[in-house]
Amino acid sequence: MFQNENLSIYVLYLNIISCIKRDKLFTPNILDIATKHVATVTQEDTIQQAIALMYKEKHRDVIILPYKNKQYSIFTINDLVKLKNQNVDFNTKLKNIKFNTITSLLETTSVTDALAYINPDINCLCVVDIDNALKGFVSYFDLLSSIDPNLMLEKRVIGEVMLSTHLKYANMNISTIDILSQMEKLSDCIVLTDDKKNAKGIITTKDVVEIFGENKDLSKPISEYMSYPIQTINSATPISTALAFVQSKHFKRLIVEDFDGEILGQITQEELLARIYSKWADVMRNNDTQLNKINRVLKDRATKYEELSSIDNLTGIFNRLMFEQKLKDEIERVRRYEIENFSLAIFDIDNFKKVNDTHGHIEGDNVLKQLVQEVQSHLRSTDIFSRWGGEEFVIILPLTNIEKAKVAIENIRKIISSCNFNKIGTVTCSFGLTEFNQNDTFHSVIIRADEAMYVAKTSGKNRVEVITP
Repeated sequence: MFQNENLSIYVLYLNIISCIKRDKLFTPNILDIATKHVATVTQEDTIQQAIALMYKEKHRDVIILPYKNKQYSIFTINDLVKLKNQNVDFNTKLKNIKFNTITSLLETTSVTDALAYINPDINCLCVVDIDNALKGFVSYFDLLSSIDPNLMLEKRVIGEVMLSTHLKYANMNISTIDILSQMEKLSDCIVLTDDKKNAKGIITTKDVVEIFGENKDLSKPISEYMSYPIQTINSATPISTALAFVQSKHFKRLIVEDFDGEILGQITQEELLARIYSKWADVMRNNDTQLNKINRVLKDRATKYEELSSIDNLTGIFNRLMFEQKLKDEIERVRRYEIENFSLAIFDIDNFKKVNDTHGHIEGDNVLKQLVQEVQSHLRSTDIFSRWGGEEFVIILPLTNIEKAKVAIENIRKIISSCNFNKIGTVTCSFGLTEFNQNDTFHSVIIRADEAMYVAKTSGKNRVEVITP
């Protein structure tokens, strides 16, 4: 979001390393590690003015200065896409829109104490003086980097800490506005392919800032504005090198490929840090009292992040990260023990955008929670139910061939369509179903189920479509 002050950070790291070598830990204040150059707008500025600043500074977000409540807020690229999809006039003043607030801490606060204030949803802090004047900005990554300068990143590679994350793909000829409507509910990164499904480019939040900053024509195909070629990093790259790469490029995430050049998935800085959390704790256990205090804070945060990394916050079922791990485990189990194959279903709620547009996102969230409860009550204890993202869900049915799976999934489809969702009434879902084959890969079985769901969508919705290997 903000430019790195590389020289001062480097000097700070040298000081920390020196203290560690003397069996002491130098713990800086948050102002010592803060980025001083912060892009800000006022509450009286318009959305369009905020976009112009984001484009000028090449930032994904800007800080909104306090209005009446004395709290700083943040305007992100995700907010921008959401407002566009809600047809909000960009001449609207920022004070008339509700944005996420950011915790402010005094400039004298230690890094150790600041860690406890990081929120998983808004992982940054404003640094202020005693008069609440903005002095700088600190990210979650800045805090952790200042504690352990080595971060144990030199000896570990991306492939060791990364679970293969299924990327979202879309055809490069789809209109820009349709792609933007998808990005609101996705992880703000879509790989764009040609008609032969070859990856040709990518659309990220950085591209979205440029699209809005230059007032591009949203009716044109997304290929007009995509970034290409896709910049990737090899899975054998050391984490320290990978982090330096993503920061130098001002990327939010890494696109990881194998030695054959095949894209394996993506990983954000936050995900990367969360997955090596426990490794840092091991290093810290052997240091002095001050270091042990930091270790306790990190362990408390690690427990919370461990739960967040596996459970969907809204519905309480597994999230996509945990689904991917479970799918890998199931594939390995089938191959190792040569047992009966499993089936995989992907489904989403038909016309869910209309639900949000008509009744609001709170009612939309209520639909998601009630639907999950209904589906979960009709699954076996061995079935694995996860939220893929937005209104899209996945079910792994172990030891279940395609014939048995179709009966089970058809039953769930009927149950959903017969439910009453309070103010909404009834909703329907479209299901894609497939069976794992010994020749399948992690990605191929997902893609086949996804293709089956697409067939269900284009064939009238509220149905189960099957594609077999």
